[in-house]
Amino acid sequence: VIYAPIIDEFGWGRAQVTFVATLKFSAGAVFGIFFGVLVDKFSIRKIVVVASSVSIIAMLGFLWVQSLWQFYLVGLVLGMGSIACMIAIKVLVSQRFMHQQGLAIGSALLGTSVAGTFTPPLATWLIGIYGWRMTVALLSIGIWTVALPVFLRIVKESEDAEIEVSGSADSSLQTKREESAAAEIDFSDVLRSRSFWMIGLAVCLIGFVDQSLGQHLMLYLIQEVNYSPMNAAWVKSAVFAVSIAGKLGFGWLYDKLSVKGIMLCYFMMAVSVLLMFPISILSALVAFTITRGLSHGGSIVDIPVLSKHCFGPKVLGKTIGILTACVTVGFAIGPPLVGYMSDTQGSYRNAFIMLAVASIAAGLSLLGVKTTYRDRMIALERAAEEGRV
Repeated sequence: VIYAPIIDEFGWGRAQVTFVATLKFSAGAVFGIFFGVLVDKFSIRKIVVVASSVSIIAMLGFLWVQSLWQFYLVGLVLGMGSIACMIAIKVLVSQRFMHQQGLAIGSALLGTSVAGTFTPPLATWLIGIYGWRMTVALLSIGIWTVALPVFLRIVKESEDAEIEVSGSADSSLQTKREESAAAEIDFSDVLRSRSFWMIGLAVCLIGFVDQSLGQHLMLYLIQEVNYSPMNAAWVKSAVFAVSIAGKLGFGWLYDKLSVKGIMLCYFMMAVSVLLMFPISILSALVAFTITRGLSHGGSIVDIPVLSKHCFGPKVLGKTIGILTACVTVGFAIGPPLVGYMSDTQGSYRNAFIMLAVASIAAGLSLLGVKTTYRDRMIALERAAEEGRV
């Protein structure tokens, strides 16, 4: 939303402006590796408070941006705070759920879709009144008045619920099964497994595509399809609205189909990219909004499910941290590369073809990935059921 007015004010190219996403996500990738270790050792509550504070400071920092290096610096700090919060939510929910983990993750992350639904038109309206700097600063109010208090309450309620059920016989039996299924999976085994690195490649590619579409959608609609800024903002809002169904729907599907469901999401992402070409046609716009929203929602839920289904809860913080670093590498590379291609070639055509191919490659990368922990849990539960008969 803010890229167009920034380009108008400073005269920077699309590649220069979207490079801030590269710095933001590069910081997130580096920090994500270390954060995965920290979240296994320290209180999630304390880490999120610090990370949220860093994000707020970064958003306020845009008030003083007057040059490209300042713009990049603030984006770098924002990346550190935002990625830490995202990892914390995914780890927290994944630790609490097994059978409905995907649906639980999708439900927990609905707030980002709800915010995304209303933020583009709201931000566009605020930019028209206050300018882009003050708009970003005003949007930070939502973090410390809504997001942070709600998250801290969820953490407390989750901890209280865990204490209440920890002594029950069913809980004890389930815990023993989970410990048995994860007993032979150490982090060194994870790093040596082919599945881990193929997952890393897949999420990097899909992050490359997803973030490129997210960063360039409004620029494409405004500058090449000749939409007004407000109409483009409403399209982006519609995508986020549909992503609510994507997070819940694909979360549920991942619980049923695991890796196969995630592959389906990635292939749907490729379809959404190709629908960008005829997007000036109303039917294509509707089809794009649906496929893009659903696949975007599904791509937010994939890493926690892949981490737990394949490697179990024992190393959850580390695996989610490193795989989040992998996806943020894709986040970092995609937007500026697409911006550079569109700047130098005069259109997004070749860039969109590249994104469609990358989406398909991401899905194919998951072929042969083994859901070791999930398969063991299913086998143990079947054995327990047979023992009762």
